[in-house]
Amino acid sequence: MPALASRANLTRLTLVPIARVALATCLGTALTAQATGRSITTVAPANLGVTAQFAASFPSSAAGNIGWFVMAGHLAGTVPLPIAGFTVNGSCRVHPAVIFQTYLFVIDGSGTSTLSLAVPNSNAFLGFPFDLQTLDANLQSGVLTWGDNDAEVVVGTRGPLPSATMQPIPTGSFAMGSTFGYAFEQPVHQVAITQPFWMGRYEVTQAEYQAVMGNNPSYFRGANRPVEAVTWHQAMAYCAALTASERAAGRVPLGYQYRLPTEAEWEYCCRAGTTTEWNTGTSISTAQANYNNPTSGQTVPVGSYAANAFGLMDVHGNVWEWCLDAWDGSNNYPASAVIDPYVSSGPDRAIRGGSWYIDASDCRSAIRLNVPPTNTNIDVGFRVVLAPVLVP
Repeated sequence: MPALASRANLTRLTLVPIARVALATCLGTALTAQATGRSITTVAPANLGVTAQFAASFPSSAAGNIGWFVMAGHLAGTVPLPIAGFTVNGSCRVHPAVIFQTYLFVIDGSGTSTLSLAVPNSNAFLGFPFDLQTLDANLQSGVLTWGDNDAEVVVGTRGPLPSATMQPIPTGSFAMGSTFGYAFEQPVHQVAITQPFWMGRYEVTQAEYQAVMGNNPSYFRGANRPVEAVTWHQAMAYCAALTASERAAGRVPLGYQYRLPTEAEWEYCCRAGTTTEWNTGTSISTAQANYNNPTSGQTVPVGSYAANAFGLMDVHGNVWEWCLDAWDGSNNYPASAVIDPYVSSGPDRAIRGGSWYIDASDCRSAIRLNVPPTNTNIDVGFRVVLAPVLVP
């Protein structure tokens, strides 16, 4: 069963009969430049308790081909995906390692095929993200062809969704910690993240902080630079104020709040499926992150470097990021597997990710430091998540 269907008694996901859909009325994903003549659009959004619908269009030359709607995890960008025995046209736009389900059909002469997905009316599904892309095969010629775009879908409510700066994060598990660094990064242990959430694509900017809090404490000034020199308490106050204003606008799902990420949520998002010391691989360079400049260095505008596989930027370097968890600086990781861990008591708070001031080894995915929540530093800022409520 796909991950979407594994959380509750999901009404069976069914493929509706092929029918022509008036694409002019479709809502959702904008189409990219056509390369293979295939596209997918969202007709009815994937909201709780409704039936989502997607329409795919094909050129007349594809009639008779075997087609698939491929439902998979989100992929930032495209990847070539050679398949033995076939000539492959186009690029894969869904996560090839996280395919939940495929839906098979025969492409007819109408040029349009539709897919309906029944979404349960359960908050357990809220925020679940996935991508849909088409793939079709001409078995006689041995040619597989990907669609030119994908539909990027997040299960929402009937109201507005969070802003475009919030990236949907799927549930999953990962190995937290590292044997490379400090003792307090150990032991490496399995962590399951069981609730979907959103994380800010960028560190909170000075413009965003000013708009919510009415002031800007930063040393390195710039509207699009990350806010820094904020205490943990100030970061928490920002989250509370943002929750209040967004909830009033109907953009905060029931049981969710804007808050700081837990350490586990932060590392899960930083790694984005990687197991190396950095999400860039076994090494990182100053072309990939802002770090290792203690003399003349400073922050840079958010989004100055490429995103990781979850679509998040600047998780390595730029500014350290406050986390929700308390921590006393001791080696307090458990040896056994844990689910949604969160430490609520302790004198200090955890910071993650390194900064412009720190060298590469202290900008790793597993790096963690403890800082008193009243401290301010010109290389410490934060980013927010829209996630299940946790009250320190």
